[in-house]
Amino acid sequence: MPDAELNNSLDFATIFGIVLMFNAAASWLVFAQLGMRPLEKKLRALNKETISEWDGPGWRVATYAIKLILPASIWGEHAMFIDPFLLKQLSTRRDRILAAWMMGSWLTLAVFSVLYIELL
Repeated sequence: MPDAELNNSLDFATIFGIVLMFNAAASWLVFAQLGMRPLEKKLRALNKETISEWDGPGWRVATYAIKLILPASIWGEHAMFIDPFLLKQLSTRRDRILAAWMMGSWLTLAVFSVLYIELL
């Protein structure tokens, strides 16, 4: 009987993990379209947009989100790729909420993944 209980808990954990993956992927796409793109347009209007010259596999999206969430003072005045002080000035509350959703989703997925491996 304990094996049946273990299989049921792993099934629930697997389904929960899949939901977390879809949430993380959706948050990435939503932030990229509704948060990052308007910010890039504002930066281009100020001739400050230099980040488009580089983009690893989604690295640009993560950079915008991280710099919106963490205090600008952490990065200092000479931050790589984009000025966090300017980015915070140009961002809206919605941009920061979407960035927090994205980073929180990926952090939750990472923590769950580690715990899930421990369950196996």
